[in-house]
Amino acid sequence: MRVWVLTFFMLGSIGGMLGAAKFRKTSRIELKPLFHRKFKQPVFLTAYPGKIAACPDAYAIVEKIGIIRLESPEKACNIVLADLRDRVADPTLEEGLLGLAFALDFHSSGSYFVYYSAAKPRRTVLARLDITGKLGLGKNKVTELLSIRQPFSNHNGGMLEFGPDGYLYIGVGDGGSGGDPRGNGQDTTTLLGKILRIDVRYTSSYKIPQDNPFSSSKGARGEKKPEIFAWGLRNPWRFSFTPEKKLIVADVGQNDYEEISIVGRGANMGWNIMEGFHCYNPKKNCDRTGLTPPIYEYPHGVGQSILGGYVYEGKALGAYRNKYIFADSISGRIWALDYNSPSLQVEELLQAPGLWSSFGRLRNRELVILELQSGKIFLLAPSAQVSMPNKERMAAR
Repeated sequence: MRVWVLTFFMLGSIGGMLGAAKFRKTSRIELKPLFHRKFKQPVFLTAYPGKIAACPDAYAIVEKIGIIRLESPEKACNIVLADLRDRVADPTLEEGLLGLAFALDFHSSGSYFVYYSAAKPRRTVLARLDITGKLGLGKNKVTELLSIRQPFSNHNGGMLEFGPDGYLYIGVGDGGSGGDPRGNGQDTTTLLGKILRIDVRYTSSYKIPQDNPFSSSKGARGEKKPEIFAWGLRNPWRFSFTPEKKLIVADVGQNDYEEISIVGRGANMGWNIMEGFHCYNPKKNCDRTGLTPPIYEYPHGVGQSILGGYVYEGKALGAYRNKYIFADSISGRIWALDYNSPSLQVEELLQAPGLWSSFGRLRNRELVILELQSGKIFLLAPSAQVSMPNKERMAAR
């Protein structure tokens, strides 16, 4: 298991390859500070869907300690949307306030969803926050929707994202330690090691989508959980949807590989039988029947903790339009993957020091990246520097 300070969310690996893809180092992008301030351990950014006269073009920034701030690239706003420090447990590098998604009907409901770690007992909580009625910014009605017991402090997942189908998708880690000692990834009677999908529309609770794999189950102890969309994941810290409406997940690996996968409904992504394209348990001759392999992996000689991003849809970095931008939190490398190409060519855009915690997408579809330790948020911007070949290679399938 790797050093804790370097493993903020994910001790993990990613999977698989059919051939060698060219691995290039370029200097065609640079990182430019976006906001007028630093943040306290920022872990996520998303556009604020409401309008605030005092804070034009506002974005919500999630601080791991339990605060959601509203800030603008245009001016310093210093607005607190939510202070959840009395609820959030932040004792280790992989716990805290980890995810945020605004309701699709936020303009009328004033509702949004958060994912955080809690204590006594140690658990992960999905909660709905409402700022409707007489409540204003900084004051929220909190309703817990899900509470998942966590056996260890690491591998908490944390991503929340509404899919093209209108349902809320939730990334939950395998429960921690190393190697998934309790077999949670392959156990469909637990929510750990899964992508969950629930319907949070028109209700203060949630409903199960009828086409979830185990939607007919009541989810009682020992029964399959109806919230499950896909299973066999280790620590799906960040995921997003492609323009083709596919769910693309960066799953942090264990000892050797980091992986990127297209995850479909009812898919078993293989952990802890597989690590990427490779047998993990057992080390040889594992049964791959019914498992969905990743589309891409890289070894730990290249990076040790994958950070999922977005398919680039902006204009400033025109050469990388429709390519998947991702990074490695430990090595500081940022890449563009041509995920629709049979060769799955990947290009290294930049290698920069820092502990990268998350990507974010702006309203104009440009991308930013958040650095945990400095608290800075950077815009990925074009650079006039010349590209250089790199002898290093990544494998792809």
